[in-house]
Amino acid sequence: MDQIDIKNMIESLSDFIPQASKWEQGFFESVKAQFEKRHTLSERQIEIVQKIADKFSPEAIKERESWYSSWDEEKAETLRVCADYYLGTGYFRDVVERVKTEKDFIPTPKLYKSMCQNKYADKVMDAYRAEPKFPVGSLATLRAAKSRSVGYMSNNRDMVSAGELNVLILATDEPIVSAAAGAKRYKCMIVGGTDTFFCEERDLKKMKRKKK
Repeated sequence: MDQIDIKNMIESLSDFIPQASKWEQGFFESVKAQFEKRHTLSERQIEIVQKIADKFSPEAIKERESWYSSWDEEKAETLRVCADYYLGTGYFRDVVERVKTEKDFIPTPKLYKSMCQNKYADKVMDAYRAEPKFPVGSLATLRAAKSRSVGYMSNNRDMVSAGELNVLILATDEPIVSAAAGAKRYKCMIVGGTDTFFCEERDLKKMKRKKK
């Protein structure tokens, strides 16, 4: 790519760069200043500028417009559920923050696919949408061997370390925090107690009926 081609690429990208990410804006301003001073860019710099420019091609713009117009409550719900899951993993921190603070936030198609269409996200959504084995108001037994989520979400360590305990199911639609089998989360209360805590479906089993 000669100087004229580089100059034309930089000039054409200038109109779109305010829509780019902060990193892309900073990189663009840096190489633009370098080109104006030295009239040259490295092959790697040209490659990155070209990738940024490709995001604003007519085809790319049309694809994004189609994506935003197709955004619906189902996609928004999936994004919220996955954000709750990633909140405890450390991944996608910036995106999770935006989902939590910006009501109308819509990710790019690439970001949505990366975050919400992978094997972990699929398991999380399966758990979220699954019919609860223990409906609200029912009784269950908290297994002696409990997942770490029980210990993490409970303030009562004596209760967590105890054996099997009977619990009352208070809610069945709590945020999913793991991608393991049986990860559907419940809000519970120990029978005869007042403290509430969270557990996963794999932590529960049907309560045995006392023989008369």
